[in-house]
Amino acid sequence: MKYLEELTVGDSFSYKDELFLLTSDFKSNGNRLCYSLLNGLPNWLGSQTMVETCPIYFLDKDNNTISVRITPKHDTFSN
Repeated sequence: MKYLEELTVGDSFSYKDELFLLTSDFKSNGNRLCYSLLNGLPNWLGSQTMVETCPIYFLDKDNNTISVRITPKHDTFSN
């Protein structure tokens, strides 16, 4: 679980059993604009909202599963 403010633009997450995509739009009070991936409707969520990140995957021509947004691996042994 993460706060919505910890996510970056383009991240996907679940909130109340619905999937969302975080946009770059925000209000002066800190609310962030998110679009539902189920019905396409926009929702304003508070920056302190707890959400669960969840990657989106697609299949290529060879039916390999590929993440839409590549997340870098962090090497714990590098300086």
